[in-house]
Order: sequence, then C-alpha cells, then structure tokens
Amino acid sequence: MLNFSALTFAGRLITILGAGAILAACAGQAPRESPVADDPLLLSSRWELTNWPNHVIPNGDNGDPVILNFSNEKGEGRVSGRAWCNQFTAPFSMRGPGRLTIVEAVTTRMACPEPAMRFEADFLDKLLAVNNYKINGRVLELQTVDGKTMTFRAREKIGATAKIRFIYVAAEKAPCNAGVMQTSCYQIREDKKAPWQLWYGDIAGFTPQPGIEYRLRILEERMPNPPADANPLKWTLDLVVGQEVVKNRK
Repeated sequence: MLNFSALTFAGRLITILGAGAILAACAGQAPRESPVADDPLLLSSRWELTNWPNHVIPNGDNGDPVILNFSNEKGEGRVSGRAWCNQFTAPFSMRGPGRLTIVEAVTTRMACPEPAMRFEADFLDKLLAVNNYKINGRVLELQTVDGKTMTFRAREKIGATAKIRFIYVAAEKAPCNAGVMQTSCYQIREDKKAPWQLWYGDIAGFTPQPGIEYRLRILEERMPNPPADANPLKWTLDLVVGQEVVKNRK
C-alpha cells in the first residue's frame, strides 16, 4: 500500500513528464503560415505587366494593359484585374515574406481576336504557378515554380468604377469659357484623325511641355457630388504612351 509521500511524488513526476511532453511538442511544431494579405507595398498600387519573356505585352493600340490589383477583404486576399481581353478575380494568400499563392481565377467571357485569347489563357495559367514575389521601388516581380519571371510596374490605385481611356492631347491649349470666366482648355481627341475637342477640366498629374502633342492613358472617374458648374468627370494621368514635337503651324 502506497503512503501519502509516495503518491505525492508520483503526482509531481506525472506533472513534470506531461509538461515536458507539451514543451517538446511545441518545440517541434513548424511556425504557422499566415494567409492574411498584409503587405502594404503589394496592396498600395495597381500593377501593370511590362515584361514577360517571349510574349508581346499589350499596351495602347496593341490592346488594353494587363493589370493586377491586390486587395485585403476582411483578412482574405483577392487579386483582380484585366488579362488583356477579360476581367478576372482570384483569391490569393501569403505564405510568409516574399511567398505568394494565387488560386484559379474566375473571368468574364468576352471573346476577342487572337493573339489576345491565347495570351490571356497563358497568363492566367502562369499566375497559378507563382510562388514568390519581390518588390523593388515601383517594380514588382512575380516568380513561378518553373523559374520564369513576370515584371510589373506600379500604377495609381483607383476606384472599382474607374475607366481606362486613351486620348491625344494637342500641343497647345485653346481659349474656352468656364462659366463666366475666360480661360484655356486642353484640346483632346481619341481618334488621331478626328477634330480636336475642348476638355473642360484638368488632367491630374499631367504637366505638358509647350509644343509637344501627347498620347495619354488616363483614368476616368465620375465624381459623386460635383459642384453645379464643375465637370462631373475626373481625369488622372496613368501613363504617357507617347509624345511628338509639333512644328509651329502658321
């Protein structure tokens, strides 16, 4: 028959062994990977595809830009954008610093002529192979399991309803009336052969040089409550696609 001292010693031994087992289990447990999309650099910009070896990158007259837009929706990562022809959205998760997984995307189903559809299918398939990323300044590199790299450049973050438009801007402004005031306005057109039209508004981020005609990619957003005499559309410069010195035409 065990006495009280023996029972007490046995109880302490069991407690020590149990605690040791818990500590050993914790020590051997791998750190948990967090799926939370919490990299502010990745989330702070839209990313435009600028280089992908052995592929022609759409831009300007060659097609709409390929865009990635990463967001954190209540702790869940989501990447959306344009894959040349169609819009897409897909979940993504971060498996640690510089480690990224993108799940199969859901897309719109608009049919476009080649090579847009072939490029789009390859691009969305390649996103599934992404396993690492690196941000250096305004450049994002997505690296895939087969050793390929897709390079993107940061563009301004915009609202979900913003539209991308391509316009030409004349080398000189023209006189115009803004309410009761006489001022000068940009001359713009979307077709190079069309006549110039006045744009009664600013182009945020655009600082033109006299004597130069520009081809711009702009972001168009409708303002929710504009003043009665103000332009309801806001234009923001997204990219200078091209520029040309215009000789003085007299």
